[in-house]
Amino acid sequence: MSTAQCGQFVLLINLNEKKFQYSSKNKTSENEYSKMIVDFMNKNFETFSNPGTKGISIQMKKSIFYNWVINYYKEKKVKFFITKNNEEFLIFPIDQFHKYFDINAVYREKKSGSSRLNSSNKSDFENAMKSTNMKYDFVELDIISNEELNKMKISGKKYDYFLKKYDDTSNNKYEVRKLSNTKNANVIFSIKLLPYSIEQQAKDITMFKKEIMNKEFL
Repeated sequence: MSTAQCGQFVLLINLNEKKFQYSSKNKTSENEYSKMIVDFMNKNFETFSNPGTKGISIQMKKSIFYNWVINYYKEKKVKFFITKNNEEFLIFPIDQFHKYFDINAVYREKKSGSSRLNSSNKSDFENAMKSTNMKYDFVELDIISNEELNKMKISGKKYDYFLKKYDDTSNNKYEVRKLSNTKNANVIFSIKLLPYSIEQQAKDITMFKKEIMNKEFL
Protein backbone atom coordinates (compact mmCIF):
# COMPACT_ATOMS: atom_id res chain seq x y z
CA MET A 1 0.00 0.00 0.00
CA SER A 2 1.36 3.42 -0.94
CA THR A 3 1.62 6.38 1.41
CA ALA A 4 -1.61 8.30 1.97
CA GLN A 5 -2.43 11.60 3.63
CA CYS A 6 -4.43 11.28 6.83
CA GLY A 7 -5.04 14.80 8.10
CA GLN A 8 -3.50 18.24 8.23
CA PHE A 9 -3.67 21.66 9.82
CA VAL A 10 -2.32 25.08 8.84
CA LEU A 11 0.35 26.84 10.88
CA LEU A 12 1.03 30.50 10.16
CA ILE A 13 4.58 31.83 10.46
CA ASN A 14 5.12 34.99 12.51
CA LEU A 15 8.59 36.09 11.43
CA ASN A 16 8.67 39.08 13.78
CA GLU A 17 8.07 36.99 16.90
CA LYS A 18 9.75 33.90 15.43
CA LYS A 19 6.91 31.58 16.28
CA PHE A 20 4.21 29.49 14.64
CA GLN A 21 0.51 30.11 15.17
CA TYR A 22 -2.41 27.75 14.75
CA SER A 23 -4.60 29.22 12.00
CA SER A 24 -8.14 30.25 12.94
CA LYS A 25 -9.24 28.97 9.52
CA ASN A 26 -8.41 25.35 10.36
CA LYS A 27 -11.41 23.05 10.23
CA THR A 28 -10.14 21.21 13.30
CA SER A 29 -9.85 22.82 16.71
CA GLU A 30 -6.46 23.03 18.39
CA ASN A 31 -5.89 20.19 20.85
CA GLU A 32 -3.13 19.05 23.20
CA TYR A 33 -1.35 17.12 20.43
CA SER A 34 -1.30 19.97 17.92
CA LYS A 35 -0.05 22.21 20.76
CA MET A 36 2.81 19.77 21.38
CA ILE A 37 3.75 19.95 17.71
CA VAL A 38 3.58 23.76 17.68
CA ASP A 39 5.70 23.96 20.85
CA PHE A 40 8.31 21.66 19.31
CA MET A 41 8.42 23.70 16.10
CA ASN A 42 8.67 26.97 18.02
CA LYS A 43 11.70 25.61 19.89
CA ASN A 44 13.22 24.77 16.50
CA PHE A 45 11.93 27.81 14.62
CA GLU A 46 14.91 28.23 12.28
CA THR A 47 14.60 24.61 11.16
CA PHE A 48 10.97 25.00 10.08
CA SER A 49 10.77 28.68 9.09
CA ASN A 50 11.27 28.05 5.36
CA PRO A 51 9.60 24.71 4.58
CA GLY A 52 9.04 25.08 0.82
CA THR A 53 6.90 22.64 -1.16
CA LYS A 54 9.22 19.71 -0.42
CA GLY A 55 8.64 20.11 3.30
CA ILE A 56 10.58 19.40 6.47
CA SER A 57 10.10 16.23 8.48
CA ILE A 58 8.90 16.73 12.07
CA GLN A 59 11.05 14.47 14.23
CA MET A 60 8.90 13.83 17.29
CA LYS A 61 7.51 10.78 19.08
CA LYS A 62 5.09 9.10 16.71
CA SER A 63 2.64 8.58 19.56
CA ILE A 64 1.86 12.31 19.31
CA PHE A 65 0.97 11.94 15.62
CA TYR A 66 -1.10 8.82 16.26
CA ASN A 67 -3.00 10.57 19.03
CA TRP A 68 -3.69 13.59 16.81
CA VAL A 69 -5.19 11.32 14.13
CA ILE A 70 -7.22 9.32 16.67
CA ASN A 71 -8.52 12.50 18.28
CA TYR A 72 -9.37 13.93 14.85
CA TYR A 73 -11.53 10.94 13.92
CA LYS A 74 -13.11 10.62 17.34
CA GLU A 75 -14.30 14.22 17.03
CA LYS A 76 -16.07 13.04 13.88
CA LYS A 77 -17.70 10.22 15.91
CA VAL A 78 -15.64 7.55 14.13
CA LYS A 79 -15.27 4.29 16.07
CA PHE A 80 -13.81 1.97 13.44
CA PHE A 81 -11.41 2.47 10.57
CA ILE A 82 -11.95 0.54 7.31
CA THR A 83 -9.34 0.33 4.57
CA LYS A 84 -8.48 -2.01 1.72
CA ASN A 85 -5.27 -4.00 1.40
CA ASN A 86 -5.09 -5.63 -2.04
CA GLU A 87 -8.44 -7.44 -2.21
CA GLU A 88 -9.09 -7.60 1.53
CA PHE A 89 -10.81 -5.09 3.77
CA LEU A 90 -9.19 -4.30 7.10
CA ILE A 91 -11.47 -3.22 9.94
CA PHE A 92 -10.23 -2.12 13.34
CA PRO A 93 -11.13 0.20 16.24
CA ILE A 94 -9.68 3.66 15.84
CA ASP A 95 -7.65 3.17 19.05
CA GLN A 96 -5.74 0.34 17.34
CA PHE A 97 -4.52 2.64 14.56
CA HIS A 98 -0.87 2.26 15.56
CA LYS A 99 -1.01 -1.51 15.06
CA TYR A 100 -1.86 -1.15 11.39
CA PHE A 101 -0.17 2.01 10.14
CA ASP A 102 3.18 3.73 10.32
CA ILE A 103 2.83 7.49 10.54
CA ASN A 104 4.98 10.52 9.75
CA ALA A 105 4.46 14.27 9.73
CA VAL A 106 5.97 17.03 7.60
CA TYR A 107 5.60 20.78 7.52
CA ARG A 108 5.33 22.00 3.93
CA GLU A 109 3.78 24.63 1.72
CA LYS A 110 0.62 23.71 -0.11
CA LYS A 111 -1.55 25.76 -2.45
CA SER A 112 -4.87 26.61 -0.85
CA GLY A 113 -7.27 25.41 -3.55
CA SER A 114 -9.25 26.74 -6.47
CA SER A 115 -12.39 28.67 -7.38
CA ARG A 116 -14.58 29.14 -10.44
CA LEU A 117 -13.50 31.57 -13.12
CA ASN A 118 -15.05 35.00 -12.61
CA SER A 119 -15.53 37.97 -14.94
CA SER A 120 -12.54 39.87 -13.52
CA ASN A 121 -10.18 37.02 -14.52
CA LYS A 122 -11.82 36.15 -17.83
CA SER A 123 -9.46 38.25 -19.98
CA ASP A 124 -6.40 36.71 -18.28
CA PHE A 125 -7.76 33.24 -19.08
CA GLU A 126 -8.54 34.21 -22.69
CA ASN A 127 -5.01 35.52 -23.22
CA ALA A 128 -3.59 32.32 -21.74
CA MET A 129 -5.73 30.19 -24.07
CA LYS A 130 -4.44 32.05 -27.14
CA SER A 131 -1.01 30.51 -26.64
CA THR A 132 -2.52 27.00 -26.79
CA ASN A 133 -4.19 27.51 -30.20
CA MET A 134 -7.16 25.54 -28.84
CA LYS A 135 -10.58 26.42 -30.28
CA TYR A 136 -13.40 26.99 -27.81
CA ASP A 137 -16.47 29.09 -27.08
CA PHE A 138 -17.71 30.58 -23.84
CA VAL A 139 -21.04 29.63 -22.31
CA GLU A 140 -21.24 32.22 -19.57
CA LEU A 141 -18.02 31.41 -17.66
CA ASP A 142 -17.76 27.79 -18.81
CA ILE A 143 -16.31 26.79 -22.16
CA ILE A 144 -17.29 24.34 -24.91
CA SER A 145 -14.69 22.75 -27.17
CA ASN A 146 -14.47 19.80 -29.56
CA GLU A 147 -10.87 19.30 -28.45
CA GLU A 148 -9.87 17.19 -25.47
CA LEU A 149 -9.15 19.69 -22.70
CA ASN A 150 -9.98 17.69 -19.59
CA LYS A 151 -7.49 18.21 -16.73
CA MET A 152 -5.48 20.67 -18.81
CA LYS A 153 -3.58 23.34 -16.86
CA ILE A 154 -3.07 26.75 -18.48
CA SER A 155 -0.82 29.48 -17.10
CA GLY A 156 -1.95 33.10 -17.32
CA LYS A 157 -0.12 36.24 -16.24
CA LYS A 158 -2.16 36.53 -13.04
CA TYR A 159 -3.25 32.97 -12.31
CA ASP A 160 -3.02 29.36 -13.42
CA TYR A 161 -6.23 27.72 -14.63
CA PHE A 162 -7.50 24.15 -14.66
CA LEU A 163 -10.11 22.75 -17.07
CA LYS A 164 -12.52 20.13 -15.77
CA LYS A 165 -15.02 18.38 -18.01
CA TYR A 166 -18.57 18.06 -16.71
CA ASP A 167 -19.52 14.42 -16.12
CA ASP A 168 -23.16 14.82 -17.09
CA THR A 169 -22.75 16.45 -20.50
CA SER A 170 -22.24 15.21 -24.05
CA ASN A 171 -21.43 18.58 -25.59
CA ASN A 172 -17.82 18.86 -24.37
CA LYS A 173 -18.51 21.47 -21.74
CA TYR A 174 -15.75 22.39 -19.30
CA GLU A 175 -15.64 24.22 -16.00
CA VAL A 176 -12.75 26.67 -15.71
CA ARG A 177 -11.11 26.66 -12.27
CA LYS A 178 -8.84 29.48 -11.14
CA LEU A 179 -5.99 28.08 -9.06
CA SER A 180 -4.98 29.99 -5.96
CA ASN A 181 -1.64 31.78 -5.77
CA THR A 182 -1.73 31.54 -1.98
CA LYS A 183 0.52 28.96 -0.39
CA ASN A 184 -0.15 28.01 3.21
CA ALA A 185 2.28 25.90 5.19
CA ASN A 186 0.63 22.80 6.65
CA VAL A 187 1.50 20.11 9.13
CA ILE A 188 0.57 17.03 7.08
CA PHE A 189 0.22 13.51 8.47
CA SER A 190 1.00 10.60 6.15
CA ILE A 191 0.40 6.91 6.81
CA LYS A 192 1.57 3.62 5.34
CA LEU A 193 0.24 0.16 6.07
CA LEU A 194 2.36 -2.00 8.37
CA PRO A 195 2.63 -5.79 8.41
CA TYR A 196 -0.22 -6.62 10.76
CA SER A 197 -1.20 -9.55 12.95
CA ILE A 198 -3.84 -11.86 11.49
CA GLU A 199 -4.90 -12.72 15.04
CA GLN A 200 -5.31 -9.04 15.88
CA GLN A 201 -7.38 -8.47 12.75
CA ALA A 202 -9.66 -11.40 13.68
CA LYS A 203 -10.21 -9.89 17.15
CA ASP A 204 -10.94 -6.47 15.67
CA ILE A 205 -13.44 -7.84 13.16
CA THR A 206 -15.20 -9.70 15.98
CA MET A 207 -15.39 -6.44 17.93
CA PHE A 208 -16.79 -4.67 14.87
CA LYS A 209 -19.47 -7.35 14.41
CA LYS A 210 -20.49 -7.04 18.07
CA GLU A 211 -20.78 -3.28 17.67
CA ILE A 212 -23.05 -3.73 14.65
CA MET A 213 -25.17 -6.33 16.44
CA ASN A 214 -25.59 -4.11 19.49
CA LYS A 215 -26.82 -1.26 17.31
CA GLU A 216 -29.29 -3.52 15.52
CA PHE A 217 -30.91 -4.56 18.80
CA LEU A 218 -31.04 -1.13 20.42
